[in-house]
Amino acid sequence: MDFYKILGVSRDASQMDIKLAYRKLAKTCHPDKGGDTIEFQKIQEAYETLSDTEKKRNYDNPQQHNIFTTQPPTMQRKGDVQYSLKVSLKDVYFGAVRKVRVQRTKLCPLCNVRCGACGGEGTITQHLHMGIFTQVLQSVCNMCSGTGRKVNSNRCNACNSTGNIVESNVFQVEIEKGMASGARTVFKEWGEQPTKPNQLPGDLCITVQVEESGDFTRRDLDLYFRQPIDLRHTMIGRIITIPHFEGPVNLEVSGFGIVNPNKEYIVFGKGLQNASGKKGNLHITFDINYPDKVLTDVEIKKLTAIFDEIGI
Repeated sequence: MDFYKILGVSRDASQMDIKLAYRKLAKTCHPDKGGDTIEFQKIQEAYETLSDTEKKRNYDNPQQHNIFTTQPPTMQRKGDVQYSLKVSLKDVYFGAVRKVRVQRTKLCPLCNVRCGACGGEGTITQHLHMGIFTQVLQSVCNMCSGTGRKVNSNRCNACNSTGNIVESNVFQVEIEKGMASGARTVFKEWGEQPTKPNQLPGDLCITVQVEESGDFTRRDLDLYFRQPIDLRHTMIGRIITIPHFEGPVNLEVSGFGIVNPNKEYIVFGKGLQNASGKKGNLHITFDINYPDKVLTDVEIKKLTAIFDEIGI
């Protein structure tokens, strides 16, 4: 960042010019006056650096400040926050949008600024030259106690001088038709928040978990349903009603022939549908209720005669 450009002053500006420029910007850009929080943070950081003689000298002559630095410090990314969102099979059948409210606690941008002594690293590095050898010493920065940041001593209305602010947001997660458990939606920078200026926020990862329905189980786009049926109806048939998501599905069992409990009967196109329009099927398995009855010889002869007559 060009601190001179941020304050709107030239590189040969006096300390009085810098102070007047800061005060002018503070009157219009402070968040309490309707200004942008991030932009005001930049203004504060620029003023803190340029108003301090030593910091200004280091800023104007970065190579002289640290001749051993050949590249900027590596930004460390904080961890992601994992969130499990449970949805119903009905949501997956029709598609839905679910809202998730999330809070994050982050450093107050108005009263936390980068430590000028350590550049936000939290440590001071010294190079001691002893002949052909160089010893590198690292110590905790005394100015910021290793945090890499410096808290403004003035009272802050944004965070009540706690140093942290809590932000809340409502995210909309789209549940696509046919979505499987484990599908993830990522919201950038709503994970773990930085505690040092040289850190980057993690992400919020919302993973969808599809709960099984009380009536159906699921495999990919296919739905599976178990239907109890009496023994007599396995042969003579009856109308069964399946509580489908689109409304009751009425089926005449006799259309399947004599029901086999070891067989799956398929109703095509009544499964789930994915985002591309592909449809699964509805698989029906029958659980036969056998009567607790011992047949007499006469009953056996009657049934045998009927079976012989119809060829089974």
